[in-house]
Amino acid sequence: MHSIRKLAAVAAIALVAAAAGAQSAGGFSKPGVITSIGQNSDAAIVKVLLNSKMKMDLGYNTIVKPAELGDTKTLIMVLGASAKGLGAAGINLDQEIARTEALLKQARQSGIKVIAMHTGGQNRRGASSNGLIDLVLAEADAVIVVAAGNTDKYFDKAARKPGVAVVETQTIAEAGAAVQALFKSAQ
Repeated sequence: MHSIRKLAAVAAIALVAAAAGAQSAGGFSKPGVITSIGQNSDAAIVKVLLNSKMKMDLGYNTIVKPAELGDTKTLIMVLGASAKGLGAAGINLDQEIARTEALLKQARQSGIKVIAMHTGGQNRRGASSNGLIDLVLAEADAVIVVAAGNTDKYFDKAARKPGVAVVETQTIAEAGAAVQALFKSAQ
């Protein structure tokens, strides 16, 4: 049963990567930047997975600002609000919302592709997180979520950009493979 579920996840990742590559001229390419939306610790886990384990060589800045995106072609937004993380970053939720809106505006204006990721399960969900999720998913070019964080299918409902599918994976490692597949589909 485990191998059937794994095979289904790999097939879903491949299909979504192909669809995303076909829908978006230029696809997902480097240079890319990983940032936290909501100042959650999951962004650091995604960074280790994508850069250390998968050798993707993406930039990482938890509080990246629009002016710092430079020649970025793909912005990976790891979603999930953390009061502790916001406090450690010296910002509040309203400032994080403003930063997120500014990043999305810059991405739109500069043709930067946005990948939304949620790997934190239900623990990273709630009113604050859902507000950030809604904001990002309205404009994301790809959405990747670990199934434990999408038991209510919230991500399926919130992803509103035409042609964007929600990739649901069973593990964070599979979510990383989905990101890698998106980049490979553009080559």
